[in-house]
Amino acid sequence: DIDECVAESHNCSFNETCFNIQGGFRCLSLECPENYRKSGDTRCERLPCNENKECQSLPLRITYYHLSFPTNIQVPTDIFRMGPSNAVPGDKILLSIISGNQEGFFTTKKVNNHSGIVVMQRQITEPRDLLLTIQMQLSRRGTVNTFIAKLFIFVSAQL
Repeated sequence: DIDECVAESHNCSFNETCFNIQGGFRCLSLECPENYRKSGDTRCERLPCNENKECQSLPLRITYYHLSFPTNIQVPTDIFRMGPSNAVPGDKILLSIISGNQEGFFTTKKVNNHSGIVVMQRQITEPRDLLLTIQMQLSRRGTVNTFIAKLFIFVSAQL
């Protein structure tokens, strides 16, 4: 595998990030949705809501992740862990896949009250690109906040 990103032999634009995968690369760009601002290379933070109730129900943060693995990966296998950056006693989380799992390749599993994992439960036999949206609802001291992880999964041909 040649890392086109390091070799600078990719054709990604100035506004895109090169992500190396087995046998190739992907050009990725991060655009934050309305009511969010970029806060780092892979994160969008919700803007202050004031009294807007609709805004207050939006996720506090949307973070983007990029994963790459071959078609012959063993299943079941844990591919992603999610939890609050600082756990507080009494925290409870609910992790769910809200889009991108129409074929049932993935599921979520609770590890404890402040951590959950995404598990690949079915083999992906063909190279393909998938986008999973994972939602974590964090219940802390009577308040529930929502966080979103967008997992770009690039499955490449086995070695």
